[in-house]
Amino acid sequence: MTEPTLEVRSLTCSIGRRTLLRQADLTAPAGTSLSVMGPSGSGKSTLLSCIAGLHTPQAGTIRVGGTDIAALRPSRAAAWRLRTIGFVYQSGELLPELSAVENAALPLLIAGRGRREAYGTAEGLLGELGVGEIADSPASVLSGGERQRVAVARALSTRPPLILADEPTGALDESTTDDVCETLFGLPARYRCALVVVTHNPVVAHRADLRLTLRGGALHSLPESTPGPTPDSATDTQTAGE
Repeated sequence: MTEPTLEVRSLTCSIGRRTLLRQADLTAPAGTSLSVMGPSGSGKSTLLSCIAGLHTPQAGTIRVGGTDIAALRPSRAAAWRLRTIGFVYQSGELLPELSAVENAALPLLIAGRGRREAYGTAEGLLGELGVGEIADSPASVLSGGERQRVAVARALSTRPPLILADEPTGALDESTTDDVCETLFGLPARYRCALVVVTHNPVVAHRADLRLTLRGGALHSLPESTPGPTPDSATDTQTAGE
């Protein structure tokens, strides 16, 4: 049996006196998307930080592509993260003084790839994601949806097996959210990666193949029913999943 891209087992993580994750388990095979829903402060971003090896949990195991991230030396962790995990943040987190293609090429340049290869790959990804025409535009003038597509291109540039997205539509209006979700949740099938999205929005969460909610530090399956159209229904959806 093929090993899953991401496997988290018995993950426990506390910050100060607060336990944010209690014996949390999740699995994300290649070619699938997984969402974790929960309100602000529930521990969603902490979960992503643990998966990325940016925060050390008190207990549990995390394997990405078969690699136990706890076993990585700090000197190797950054290089491993660069080639293994792509990140998409709430507002894109682009460098405003750089163009779209320069932002998208950054991971490859940091990894030591040649300028021609890095820019060629970045331009190709921007074209595939429908924003090739803004490749030379400064990031500071891009719309919210354009910024997120550039951020997705940047995340894909090293062809990582795992993409982590932290509230990727939190700063977007409803129409732009739909467009970005079409792009984001289409990535696993298109690029054979695993996608993990954390969000407070049940409409976004239900776009994923696998759906979980984080409550009291534990992960629970979300029901199959389609949620209402507004993020305010998150509390009702979580209650229904208990």
